[in-house]
Amino acid sequence: MAAVVPAAPVVKFLVLALFYGDHPELALRCGRTLRALWNTGRVDLRVGLNEVSGRSRSVLEGLLPGVHFESADPQVYKNPMMRRLLAGYHGDATHMMWFDDDSCLLPGIDPAAWLQAVSTRTATVRGSLGSLYTQDVTEDQRNWVAQQPWSTGRPVPQQVLFNTGGWKVVPLALMRRFDWPFADLVHAGGDLALGLLLQQLGLEPEQFRVGLAINADGALRESNAPRRGITEPAHAGAHLWGPPR
Repeated sequence: MAAVVPAAPVVKFLVLALFYGDHPELALRCGRTLRALWNTGRVDLRVGLNEVSGRSRSVLEGLLPGVHFESADPQVYKNPMMRRLLAGYHGDATHMMWFDDDSCLLPGIDPAAWLQAVSTRTATVRGSLGSLYTQDVTEDQRNWVAQQPWSTGRPVPQQVLFNTGGWKVVPLALMRRFDWPFADLVHAGGDLALGLLLQQLGLEPEQFRVGLAINADGALRESNAPRRGITEPAHAGAHLWGPPR
């Protein structure tokens, strides 16, 4: 009798994207990626608009008719908008896939084949997936981790590994279990905080950047997009995260 091969876990993505300000060129670039993924019929899609101009909104409405837009003017910043988008979702997706508006698929990528590649890789990942970076952990951040209800007492290393926030995949079950992004995260720090959470759980972020331009400039170079918007607004935990990445 032939051995029974277990079926691969079913993966479905909730694609979330955040747009900011008056940048119709980014709305077009990222919006085309979202449209291509949506056209596969294999993702759910929700979009956040923080102080988005009429020009940018018009581009997105043309590309994504019928998609839910969550608008905020004045803006509510990145992590609160992610929380809003997640709170309003009640579908059957297993993972969140996040796009900043300066992230997109590279030209020539087949969206259906790319989505299948991400799905196959995601099925084997317990933590997060994206482009890997490291950052030194400050004493204030160590103390913050120790005060969290999810702290397990694992020693926090000198540097933490994390997936940069411009594009990432995270299991929805993990996000809901730990209420991530945490309510005390505002503009910056979400990517690093997730890396710290995974480290405490004995999980690791993993590398996936194939076919992607993440936080990319006009030449599609990763992490080279111009800084836009504001730095971390004043709040109780602002000193923990510094300027946005």
